[in-house]
Amino acid sequence: MASVLVAVKMPKWGLSMEEGKIVQWCKSEGEQVQEGEDLVDIETTKITNTAEAPATGILRRVLSAPDDTMRVGALLGVIAEAATPDEEIERFIEEFSSHFATEALSAVEEESLILRNVETSRGRIQLGMTSVEPAPETVVLIHGFSSDLNNWLFNIDALKAVARVVAVDLPGHGGSTKEPGDSSLEALAQATMEAIAQVGVERAHFVGHSLGAAVAVQAALEAPSSVQSLTLIAPPGILGGKISRAFLDGIVEAQRSRDLRSPLEMLVDDPTLISKAMMEDVMKAKRLDGAEDWLRALSDRMVYSAELNDLRARLSEIPRALVIASRNDQVVGQIDEAALPKTWRLEWIAQAGHMPHLEKSSDVNRLLLAEINNN
Repeated sequence: MASVLVAVKMPKWGLSMEEGKIVQWCKSEGEQVQEGEDLVDIETTKITNTAEAPATGILRRVLSAPDDTMRVGALLGVIAEAATPDEEIERFIEEFSSHFATEALSAVEEESLILRNVETSRGRIQLGMTSVEPAPETVVLIHGFSSDLNNWLFNIDALKAVARVVAVDLPGHGGSTKEPGDSSLEALAQATMEAIAQVGVERAHFVGHSLGAAVAVQAALEAPSSVQSLTLIAPPGILGGKISRAFLDGIVEAQRSRDLRSPLEMLVDDPTLISKAMMEDVMKAKRLDGAEDWLRALSDRMVYSAELNDLRARLSEIPRALVIASRNDQVVGQIDEAALPKTWRLEWIAQAGHMPHLEKSSDVNRLLLAEINNN
């Protein structure tokens, strides 16, 4: 009977990722690992994340060291049974290396999102999809303030195993329209619903982060039959807490990349996760014609508008929702458990800030998958 050998490869997280840097291994060569267990911390240009073990067995080879920068798809290690001969492992490594260029290119092609621009009554909306074909299960991802569909770079791979994934760039963000327009939650929800309908989405699991969570709630209230399940990550203001004016102003008023460090550090529990590349990406997006005007309009709405109060008053109309939050959220504050409708569920994520789906993606992905499977 042939031995089972499993490659531990450099993952591809997000459209723009071409390589990653090893931070540290969570397991040593020769140790037993369980499938899904934290295996190796990897730094990207966006943020550091942990790759999980792809199989159960012994970590027989570690082929990369801390500070090594490896291309997407490169062989980082090998998991095998204890009885597998060393010679067989060496042959596996040699064969992998000889085919690496082809395999790496294939991996990039398979894991990249398909981008499509669609026209709505609220302007052009960019979508990122794992498939152009409609599917029995679909997940719609809606990002937060000053972000874009790359906000979900650590979640898409897990979700696409069970559903078609459609990530939305809200108006004023990413590849969507920057033309002046209505920045109300109603308008953002309408743009989202019109856009996903054009790619064959009639009913889906909605997942929203921060501003995107408020948009998802608006969509669920306006079109309840289209929302199969609803997950809100760090929702702003509708379940208690107080939105940070310092964060919003810091993003809107920043004129140089380094001005963004302080507000961006408010997003995470560990400020060392905020890289220079991340600051430059946000500044580059801000400098697009019209983007800053959108951010300023949305910022004012999130702090002064009665829209969030209106949503809060109607939450009981939504029969079920999963809320994922952190007690260390400096952007929207802490969820008030007493404000949750009785049929809703709240899950706290430890050691995370406003972006638990990036900081603790494995924990959040397990919750998302369970919610999809139960609906």
